[in-house]
Amino acid sequence: MTCSVVPKWISVRWRVCSALLAALALFSSAGCSLGVMAGRAIFGDSKQLSEFRKSTGVDLTKGEKKLLVVVRTPQTIEGESPSLDLDLIDAVSRRLKKHGVQIVNPDDVAKWIDKNGGRFDHPGELAREFDTDFIAVVDVDTFSLKDPGSPNLYHGSAAGLMQVFQVQEIAGTKETQQVFTGNFHNQYPPHGPVPCDSLSPKMFEKRFIDNLSDRLGSRFYDYRMGDEM
Repeated sequence: MTCSVVPKWISVRWRVCSALLAALALFSSAGCSLGVMAGRAIFGDSKQLSEFRKSTGVDLTKGEKKLLVVVRTPQTIEGESPSLDLDLIDAVSRRLKKHGVQIVNPDDVAKWIDKNGGRFDHPGELAREFDTDFIAVVDVDTFSLKDPGSPNLYHGSAAGLMQVFQVQEIAGTKETQQVFTGNFHNQYPPHGPVPCDSLSPKMFEKRFIDNLSDRLGSRFYDYRMGDEM
């Protein structure tokens, strides 16, 4: 009776793979972030498709289609942050442009909004005014900078709805059709509130808007798992 011998190189590779898998399991049980880092170290950091691309099949980062971003806020928010809509339009547009998305100039959008009394009733109004393929309408329902439990702590919170409309020309008239929708709820900092005496209200608001614009913008471009850590 002969006994088969496993080649030494196979035995070594098997032991290495087993050790790596065991380490990954250990990191995963210890916490999500450690598990993600272990996975990235072993298997690489693969990209995840954006929500918009999953829903429509359109990759806006190729620069073949143009996107217009517009933000609407209720009057209750305008008292605390009167320029929130324009600040968000600018911040989201800049991030999209950085990732290769072709956008309508946010300054032109802001001027049009101001010219029309700060309001519009339907995205079709924007479609007929601007040369664009898609219109992202961000409706901010709630926005606050302070922690509800303490006026001495900052803890930004924002919630609302994003809708994206595709622009098509039908019988010589530009029409819009909704192709994507998604709610958002963002808190900053994610780990908890910070003392108000640590920075000025304007500085905190800017950081919160930057964080929120990152979250909103990432719905349009692919990202790596490490970006979510």
